[in-house]
Amino acid sequence: MNLPDLNYVQPFFQPIISADDLSVFAYEVLAREVRAGKVKTLGPYFEDKTVPDLDKLVVDQHVRTLALKKFAASGSRAKLFMNLKPSWILERRGQDGDRDESQILTMVGALGLDPKNIVIEVTEEELLADIDEFSRLLADYRRMGCLLAIDDFGKGASSIERIAYVDPNIVKIDSSIVQRVDSHRSFFEICQAMAAFGDISGFDLLFEGVETPYQLERCVAARGRYFQGWIFAKAEAEPKTDFTDRDLLDSILSIRASRDMVKMRRRGEMIGKIENDVEQLRRLIPDNERELANPQALLALARELPYYCIRCFVCNMRGRQLSHVYQVGSHGVVTVGASNDASWFFRDFFTKGLGAIQDGRLGYLSEIYKNVITKENIATYIHRLSDERLLCVDVISTVLN
Repeated sequence: MNLPDLNYVQPFFQPIISADDLSVFAYEVLAREVRAGKVKTLGPYFEDKTVPDLDKLVVDQHVRTLALKKFAASGSRAKLFMNLKPSWILERRGQDGDRDESQILTMVGALGLDPKNIVIEVTEEELLADIDEFSRLLADYRRMGCLLAIDDFGKGASSIERIAYVDPNIVKIDSSIVQRVDSHRSFFEICQAMAAFGDISGFDLLFEGVETPYQLERCVAARGRYFQGWIFAKAEAEPKTDFTDRDLLDSILSIRASRDMVKMRRRGEMIGKIENDVEQLRRLIPDNERELANPQALLALARELPYYCIRCFVCNMRGRQLSHVYQVGSHGVVTVGASNDASWFFRDFFTKGLGAIQDGRLGYLSEIYKNVITKENIATYIHRLSDERLLCVDVISTVLN
């Protein structure tokens, strides 16, 4: 593929919408070729492996230079997302020592732009061989106040490694994932897991390629903070602050907030019900640890548990299982795990439940999670039996929704 005629190449700007205040949080710079009024994306050019990286860098620099100038002239207070392919820059540096990234920062300063409003999207799908040089490259931007984003999460094989090395402020969930969140539960759950990962690691999720209202609803439900896609606006030659479907996002956020409030209230009511039901049945649980190890020890309890309970067992405060695991189903009660063969202390539901009980609560109900073996969506209720023992009961998730 030949080098495009730069006289026809220009930057386009696609808005990125914030759930915080429904404003334009930022614009992503995209390369377009405009001839005779027809607009063509240069995405295929940049993805073509037969095109030399240095040729791509020439086009990339041209687009970035024009984008920064146009953005500065617009007076926009939004942020600007700019793609960075580290391998292109490091290849050039290896040839002539040019610190291309400094050229960008110098232009940002010369145009009076605040580096804090520049977001560098790392688009490398495979980590560079020289990780130290890669890290120094990103440190230049971070030191000047730029934010860092991981682009196309879910598209390549090295996304988790990129997060570890880049330590981003924002992770962009690739459109290939977004297109499936409304039809494949596993993709939705991946997004939820990424949101939880972000809470721990300090980054927000940006969903790109959002095209339908239901996709937007699912992305909101997965705790996305930023959204980008045709549902709001296509990329245009000028950074504009108006976009369609602002009301749609506002409505989805409002409905989601109302649902969450109802869910919290129902959850509180359900915790009280489970706590009362289990407390009424605790008389059926042996006090003696030796008796608990008997395969018949909790059969009576398991048979009397409410319909929403599907498994139960007893463990000590250190998480060591003292009884068998009793599975409750349509065919009665069966034991599925022997006593003294498991430790639950490493499980998130147990450690959080133990903390709640040590704070004086009688019971604790975990968040919904998926059982590794059965793939059921469940929550685990933990009930204090004594200062030494706990009853754990798995609850079907449908009663909590």
